[in-house]
Amino acid sequence: MKPKIRPAPGGRKGARRGLFSSRIQRRRAIHGLLFILPWLIGAVFFFLVPMVQSAVYAFCKVTLTAQGDRFRPVGFANFLYLFTQDPNFITNLSSSVLNVLYQVPVIVLFSLLSAMLLRRPFPGRTLVRAIFFFPVIIASGVVITILKEQVLMNAAVSGEQEAYMFAAPSFSYFVEQLHFPQSLADLVERVINGFFDILWKSGVQILLLLAAVNHIGSSAYEAADIEGASAWEKLWKITFPMIAPTVLVVLIYSIIDSFTDYGNRIMRMISEYFSLGQYEYSATLGLVYFVIVLLLVGLVNILAGRRVQYAIE
Repeated sequence: MKPKIRPAPGGRKGARRGLFSSRIQRRRAIHGLLFILPWLIGAVFFFLVPMVQSAVYAFCKVTLTAQGDRFRPVGFANFLYLFTQDPNFITNLSSSVLNVLYQVPVIVLFSLLSAMLLRRPFPGRTLVRAIFFFPVIIASGVVITILKEQVLMNAAVSGEQEAYMFAAPSFSYFVEQLHFPQSLADLVERVINGFFDILWKSGVQILLLLAAVNHIGSSAYEAADIEGASAWEKLWKITFPMIAPTVLVVLIYSIIDSFTDYGNRIMRMISEYFSLGQYEYSATLGLVYFVIVLLLVGLVNILAGRRVQYAIE
């Protein structure tokens, strides 16, 4: 007797259904690739290509001639000069790191408090939200560039080390009268002088945290009210754990934004060497600075990411 051949489950309909689902998945994959294609093109032509070119410049001596640029390999000579002979690199790098250490916590805390306040309904809330986000619109144009160039130029003429949009009066009189330590007065003066800059840099962070706070359901707060929880307990038991992933994003964004700010000393060094025609040293400085910032961001992500819990829906 011949063995009976059993048809596949579903028969031809099941096969057609599987083929149809595979076509849908393939079409979705193509649509996804087309969606990120502009980003891929921009990443290749505006990031990878300049990155490779900067690495080539960093290991060469560039000479401008009438026939074009000439590259003479010098190995690690530019890097050795940067770390052993340049008198400004270590000082400016330390200043940039110290500015990030005190600016980023203030930016994150101020953004969180602003988001908590803007969440509550009050007259003119939409206008206040627009005002907080208005510096981001200006900072993306030519106005802030011209304004900061004027500030930096005035600081260079007066011999100041730090450039601020709005500077507070000197605290030297209070230091002499109240006998405060000079280091404490310098710290207070730096924080007050940089408050406007910190406020100016908080627009995107406030928007991100506001979206995260609004995403929290009201049922959690209602249950906490029934249990008699205080506002402080609701902040640390409900609000902060729910927005912790967004806080991590805001923290990393603030660090990168502070390191790449127009008034950052290392960024000004890169721009100055490039304007003087020292392209190889400008590329070396930029490459080393990129690696340092990348390592610091990775360290912060590892340390802060351990305390972040992601909700599984």
